[in-house]
Amino acid sequence: MTQQKPFWEETYKDLKSNNFGKPSKEIIDLGNWLPKNSLILDTGCGEGRNALYLASLGFKVDAFDISKPGIKKLITIAKNQNIKINAWVDDIRTFQYKKKYDFIISHGFLHLIKPNEWKKVIKQMKNNTKKGGVNVVVVFTDKTPIPPDLTPFVKGIFKEDEIKEYYKDWKIKNFKSYIINDEHPNDLKHTHAINKIIAWKK
Repeated sequence: MTQQKPFWEETYKDLKSNNFGKPSKEIIDLGNWLPKNSLILDTGCGEGRNALYLASLGFKVDAFDISKPGIKKLITIAKNQNIKINAWVDDIRTFQYKKKYDFIISHGFLHLIKPNEWKKVIKQMKNNTKKGGVNVVVVFTDKTPIPPDLTPFVKGIFKEDEIKEYYKDWKIKNFKSYIINDEHPNDLKHTHAINKIIAWKK
C-alpha cells in the first residue's frame, strides 16, 4: 500500500517531538550579524525550527508551510514561549509575494515539488529579495538514493551542484555538498545527499 502522507505530518502533532533538530548552523551564524530590523521569510518552515529561533532574537519573521499540523505546532510553541511570529498555511507553488525580504530561507523542501515548479520558486525568491539580501537554500541531490519511505513524495530531486547555477548571478558566500545520516522520531533513519548554498544579491 502506498504511503499517503510523509512521516512528519503525524509527528508534527506531537509537541514534544523534534522532527528535524535544532536551528541550522548557518541560520544561527546569520542571526548573529543580520541587522535587527531585517525582514525574514522562511518558506516551507515545517514546525519552525529556524523561524522560531530567528523570531526569538527579535527579527520580524514571516513563515509558512503547506502542513496544517506543522503550522499549528509552530504557532503553539510561539505562544507558549511568548515569541512574536507571523505564520500561516500556504503552498509555495501558489504563494504570492506582497513585500520584499532581507533574508529568505528555503530549507530542505524544494525537492518535494516538480523541477518546473521549483525553478519558478527560486526565481520568485530571488526577485523578492532586497538588494544586498541573502538566500539560504538547502536541497536533496541525486548523489545518494532517496529513502524508500520518501520516494512517493520527492518529485524534483536536484542534480549535484545544480543549485549553484541558479545563483551564478549572485555572490555565493558559501556552498557545501555533504551526506548526512538523519534520525527522526519513531526510530526512523535516513541518508541524504545535501547541497547547501548561501548567496547574496548584488
